[in-house]
Amino acid sequence: MRFSQPFWLALIALAVLPLWREWTRGRIAWPDLGMFRGGRAGVSPWVWVSRLPALLQALAIAALAVAMARPQTVGGVVRIASQGVAIVVAMDQSSSMSTVDFPADQGSRRISRLEAARETFARFVAGRRDDSIGLTTFANYPDLACPPTLDHRFLIEAADAVRPARPGDDGTNIGDAVAWSLDALRLASPSRKVLILLTDGNNAPAVPNPLDPMRAAELARDLGVTLHTIAIGREGGVTHGVDKSGRLVAAEREGPNFELLDKLAETTGGRSFRATDADALDDVFRTIDAMEKSQIHEEVRTRYDERFAPWAAAALGLLAIDRLLTCGRLRRLP
Repeated sequence: MRFSQPFWLALIALAVLPLWREWTRGRIAWPDLGMFRGGRAGVSPWVWVSRLPALLQALAIAALAVAMARPQTVGGVVRIASQGVAIVVAMDQSSSMSTVDFPADQGSRRISRLEAARETFARFVAGRRDDSIGLTTFANYPDLACPPTLDHRFLIEAADAVRPARPGDDGTNIGDAVAWSLDALRLASPSRKVLILLTDGNNAPAVPNPLDPMRAAELARDLGVTLHTIAIGREGGVTHGVDKSGRLVAAEREGPNFELLDKLAETTGGRSFRATDADALDDVFRTIDAMEKSQIHEEVRTRYDERFAPWAAAALGLLAIDRLLTCGRLRRLP
């Protein structure tokens, strides 16, 4: 506990005034029959009770002084700023990401590419508590699922909610996804900014006037943003896998454009990675995590909770009891 305004504690010295007044006030000795009983009469209990109001007043003054000094306890610690790295992950959510052909846990099970991306992303976020991280999803149209934030719980919940694109929005619009992510990074406060593009397909937008991916990479370079690319899956061909019901499925796909992804990363000074299973994807994110370390300058503020109310209530209660007593048997003539 601490006191926000401790100088008010000096008022506690005034608590002796009611006691001093009670001790020094004049008294009138009323005649009674005690003198005929000799010394056996003793002191009446009311003599001690009559001093109770003065004690209550002294305690009320002390409690009021403590309340005015504003006692506080530590209510928590708030991290209000961090100068780590601002990172936005642009995650492909095209329908091909739902293909269940991604080996996980050293090949013991198969999961969809999107599921592998979500799980790996969550582990990546958990290891970078001081960095502002955001998430952009894209198929034909990009969408900012979460701006760069230190609220990583909300970010992971947003990533868990990512689902494959609907048929009307299916496609792979890499250029607009990069531009959308750059706009989110532009508003982030850390000076070091990184964009991670994660996709399993070639650039194939089905929207009017899409941004050329190379032009988007040049914009990233001009803004000082490092772009790392991650190609999920193998080169095009027929893929085989099983769906959630265990049925075998096969699909023909184009596969990632490795050459394009290499150029995008090279333009901004970033690196291009490939991952053909969940464990490899984990390794890629660990590599990026090790590459994008920076010195943290964090401001931490302690939050204090006010605890003056019980003391103020105690002072009022003591004064109320004092008034009640002096209105009854302990009432005094002036």
